[in-house]
Amino acid sequence: MDAKAKSRRQGGHVPKLDSEKRRAARSAEPVAERAAQHVSTLEAARILGVSTFSVQRWFDEGLLSGARLPGGKRRIAAESLRRFMAEHGILPARAEAPDRMRVLLVEDDARLLAVMKDALTDTGEFFVHTATGGMDAGLALAEFSPDAVVLDVMLEDVPGSALVRRLRQSPLGHSVRIVAISGRAEPEDISEIKAAGADVFLAKPFEPRDLLRVLRPRVRA
Repeated sequence: MDAKAKSRRQGGHVPKLDSEKRRAARSAEPVAERAAQHVSTLEAARILGVSTFSVQRWFDEGLLSGARLPGGKRRIAAESLRRFMAEHGILPARAEAPDRMRVLLVEDDARLLAVMKDALTDTGEFFVHTATGGMDAGLALAEFSPDAVVLDVMLEDVPGSALVRRLRQSPLGHSVRIVAISGRAEPEDISEIKAAGADVFLAKPFEPRDLLRVLRPRVRA
């Protein structure tokens, strides 16, 4: 009995199964393609070096786009994630480049903050995260886990020495390198800030190369 006759005698089940498998495979292709274009909030958090709570909040605020699955789970579009990282100057998390220093910049002067951020990121040696106040700095410290903090000690919301002391005494900040910056550089001011726990003091105005100098080597100034 030839194959065609055998197929007809068996009711055509084998060809039908083959056809169904092909249709299923074709229908699965776009599903797999869509899945590859999205990441979970946990994966996005690992890439960004932040908490999943931050990723969820950014998704809900529309800063990240994607899809919300049944049950409320969020899926972040890979292209949206790449665009978000480019717009905010975010580099991949520590696991992807462990040799780069992670630096948290805390400064309420937008122009100086931008200058410092550009100076560091342009070298390719640093991952940079920014904050504009003491409250933001506390949240960023937990989410970003920096190796060094460049801190304006004349922020309006928290006194400089108190913020340095709070940072140095916290579980997350006791071992970070603290670079204090300030427009007030009287000897008593410097002594107070260093006594609170700062490793380095830079008087404003300073050149970007001065910031690079104190971050690259483990020196005290």
